Amino acid sequence: MARKARSEPIWLVVLEPVRIKPGFAAVTVLVWASGYPVGALAVAVAPPFLMTTIRFAIAAALMAVVALVTSASWPRGRQLVHTCVAGLLVQACQFSGVYLGLRMGVPASVTALVISCTPVLTAVVAAWVFRVRIGLRQVAGLLLGVAAVLAALWDRLGSFGTGAVFTLLGMLGFVAGGVYQQRFCRDTDFRTGNAVQHAVSVPVVGLLALTESAGVTDWRQLWLTLVFLVLVNSMGGASLFLVGVRTGGAAAMTTLSSVVPSVTALIAWPLLGQVPTGGVVAGLVLGFGACWLGTATQSSSVARTAVEEPAGGR
Repeated sequence: MARKARSEPIWLVVLEPVRIKPGFAAVTVLVWASGYPVGALAVAVAPPFLMTTIRFAIAAALMAVVALVTSASWPRGRQLVHTCVAGLLVQACQFSGVYLGLRMGVPASVTALVISCTPVLTAVVAAWVFRVRIGLRQVAGLLLGVAAVLAALWDRLGSFGTGAVFTLLGMLGFVAGGVYQQRFCRDTDFRTGNAVQHAVSVPVVGLLALTESAGVTDWRQLWLTLVFLVLVNSMGGASLFLVGVRTGGAAAMTTLSSVVPSVTALIAWPLLGQVPTGGVVAGLVLGFGACWLGTATQSSSVARTAVEEPAGGR
């Protein structure tokens, strides 16, 4: 008697040992770190939601042109829906929270501190979602990352204000979006995915911009910072994140953020006149160690889900 075909799919978790290349990691860190001091310059002269709406709209249009010129495949159906959800979390939620916090006085370095807590949360959430055990070396990398952040920003830990609530909201959006991206959007082309995720965030942030009463005080500074934020952070940074999550996983990619506060402080030195402290140097060393442990070991493997379809189709 023939065995009866299974009527429901079986979800399997497959681990693939991966590595995030040092060059890719270095570029990603530089791009991410540069966004905080430049973002602080932008929100100093413009309302955060208005600035973010303009940024997202320009980034979406430019990435759409890049996708069309290079004949990239566009997500459709369920894949499109998942790409939009990931975009609302990673783009709309994260940056709205971050820029509103900056506008309310949260220092750029403290914002980097909050966002740099994402590796721990992402690793825990990803392990739960994908049913992957966190290895000892990855745990060590996460702890070293926390130490790197605390060392870099030890003298500013008391700088949290009410605006930090929105910064925390932005961090949670980054965590949720990264894991969601890994779970549902691994096959989405980074060019079209970037365009869609920015485009779907425009009306959401645009509605929030309508609640702002303040205006732009320096259009020249706003456009200069927007050019940088669009080209480097929105087009470059978001694309790097999409590619990194697809190849290395959300937990490994967010581990890179442990070194961001120190690099942010170094960038803010000539840009904002903030002289780096000894803790910044210590954080830089510890952060590199955290990145090595968190991104270059088999413990940071990417969890893929595969579905065994019922025999004979549906």
